[in-house]
Amino acid sequence: MKVWHLEQEWDAFLETVIAGREQKKADVRESVQAIKKQVVESAEESLHALSARFDGWRKDYPLKVSIDEIKEAAGKIEKKDLPVLKGMIRNVRLYHRSQAPRARTYKRKGLEVKEESVPVERALVYVPGGQVPYPSSLVMGVVPAQIAGVKEIYVTTPTHDGVLNPHIAACCLLLGIRDVFRLGGAQAIYAFALGAGSISKVDMIVGPGNAYVEEAKRDVYGRVGIDMLAGPSELAILLTGSFPPQIAAWDLFSQAEHDEMATVGLFSPSRDDLYVLMREMERLLAENARRATVEKALEKNGYLVHYANLDKAVEAINRIAPEHLEVIGDESITKKILYPGIIYVGPETCVSMGDYYIGTNHVLPTGGAGRFSSGLSVDRFTKRKVMVKIDKGFLDTYGGKAMRLAEIEGLYAHGRAIRARRELLQ
Repeated sequence: MKVWHLEQEWDAFLETVIAGREQKKADVRESVQAIKKQVVESAEESLHALSARFDGWRKDYPLKVSIDEIKEAAGKIEKKDLPVLKGMIRNVRLYHRSQAPRARTYKRKGLEVKEESVPVERALVYVPGGQVPYPSSLVMGVVPAQIAGVKEIYVTTPTHDGVLNPHIAACCLLLGIRDVFRLGGAQAIYAFALGAGSISKVDMIVGPGNAYVEEAKRDVYGRVGIDMLAGPSELAILLTGSFPPQIAAWDLFSQAEHDEMATVGLFSPSRDDLYVLMREMERLLAENARRATVEKALEKNGYLVHYANLDKAVEAINRIAPEHLEVIGDESITKKILYPGIIYVGPETCVSMGDYYIGTNHVLPTGGAGRFSSGLSVDRFTKRKVMVKIDKGFLDTYGGKAMRLAEIEGLYAHGRAIRARRELLQ
């Protein structure tokens, strides 16, 4: 990992971090388009072929997992894990219940507007599972959909040689999910966005994935809704003083171990502390069970930043808009930090607790998308239904002005539609 000196290397640092994201997207686009072509042309046949290629299938398994297979897989988890899964589901539900949609009415003289939330009918929750299974992401996707009132919730996840992960199976049972598919990658996104053979098209696709899944979601947006472009994991840590390097190292490792394309970095006012951290990271890497992935992520996308001016560090973080941000030290600075997907504040509040047990959603915008979007929530599964009513008094008061606007814009029939009501509905 390189140590950047923010004030002296401002442009080069930001260009390296931000341009690196774009390069990752360009690298996968061509591959994803080839997968799309296969799915469009060959439907289910291509899904089996792609699963054999990417997930090691040795035969053509049914794409949908039977309820008996789900129960059999779920029965393989250790008994001690069941209350752990139940506790996670409970905490996520408690938090997201506060987001339940509420009707709104706006009134003024002669005008009434009613708004209510209508859930999408069919949603797909994509659960990553290429390198390791993510039952937590299953919970983060399903729970807000259920609270929103989505009627049909489908879950899909990659399976090595067709075998469903026991913890994902157990979470499906605990959540009451029965429509489970053993399909991952970009091909899963295209199958549910376009419809492929026995797989019907959905209205909404949510869930994090690798760069290939992210690119496919970007491509299908407009045909279906998506939660966000949630690509490789990102973490920035902002220190305003000294902090134990061992803790900081493990936090950086915790996100780097997701994927070798993950981006992690740390900002510190002490150059010496950064070099101490580097040595600690080198020492602790030997203890990491996912050392190979972590080392590649740190080598490709890791950064350490020394800053002299805290406001300048905040400005850089706002430009980067990382998925996760930890702020350790002066908490008042969070008022100036606007765009991370989520901010964890204080020395005890690590990303890992947020990923699993705080209850906030860990499906978050990456790649700078935090500048215009937020993490997954109940309202992402709904649309606003708006009903408007005006009376004759409102039409008489404002109809003439509206007709003049129609003239300004050259839209003749707009004006006549208003005039006809004023003249004929007396």
